[in-house]
Amino acid sequence: MVKDFDYILVDNYGVVTFADGLNKEAVAVLQKIRETGRKVVFLSNATFTDPVERYAQKGLIKGVHFDDFITSGQYAKEDIAKGTLPCGNKYCVFGTANFKKPEKVPAIFKGSPYDLVEKPEDADFVYCGIPQINGEDRTTMNGFLPKLRRLAKIGLPMVVSNPDEIASEDGRWVIRQGSIANAYRTLGGKVIMYGKPDPDIIDWVLPANFDWVSGDTPRSKVLMVGDTLGTDILGANRAGIKSCLTISGGVTEVRMLEQGIPITEEGICTFIEKQRSGFPNFIVDKIF
Repeated sequence: MVKDFDYILVDNYGVVTFADGLNKEAVAVLQKIRETGRKVVFLSNATFTDPVERYAQKGLIKGVHFDDFITSGQYAKEDIAKGTLPCGNKYCVFGTANFKKPEKVPAIFKGSPYDLVEKPEDADFVYCGIPQINGEDRTTMNGFLPKLRRLAKIGLPMVVSNPDEIASEDGRWVIRQGSIANAYRTLGGKVIMYGKPDPDIIDWVLPANFDWVSGDTPRSKVLMVGDTLGTDILGANRAGIKSCLTISGGVTEVRMLEQGIPITEEGICTFIEKQRSGFPNFIVDKIF
């Protein structure tokens, strides 16, 4: 499969990093792919803006295992720095601004023209940070709904820089920003989203990394590898590139098990048809 592509975009969580951490076998596969002359670029729905440095400490090295590491947080930060959000200048934070850190200002707003305020009543919009209550993750939406109803009633637009619905933390699958955004829309709130499945982030990544000329992009040579239909696969569909869905240890496996769908070839096809949120060109159990 990989031999037909020159550029491989790889989601991180559920493909290379799992509940028990970075998978060395997956990392070795990426290194082998690069040794064939192909480009490997991580494209992650994560809010942090220092992925290369962060993962170097874990043994994932730029220039050895990958060519670049792009996050939705980086994409959001660059756009937010322009000061063009269509929702005023003051914002409050829903959840935790920085994961396991004391700072109140989210990383993507540092150096921007936007000002942080404490009370939603004083804000023009709300930024969805890490969905936590008293600094703790939650496995269900129940505890978040009262505050979301309050924010929706005030009428604050919500800025989200991670569309992922769940993530694995400390052996549990916990609520993440995508689930908050979905609930907020249901309550009538407006959401401004950065990251997959928005094809703009893929368009932003490709020219930056491959020096492609606009209008002459060989998208047939690009493959997106990810574990989630509604972000990785749908984003690839919208961007006009091929995609490969991974199953084992990722979001698709979790969602199938939640719905009682067997992890079989027939079960996977049934799940994809049922979701109707992204259609992969290829399906593998895992990349290693």
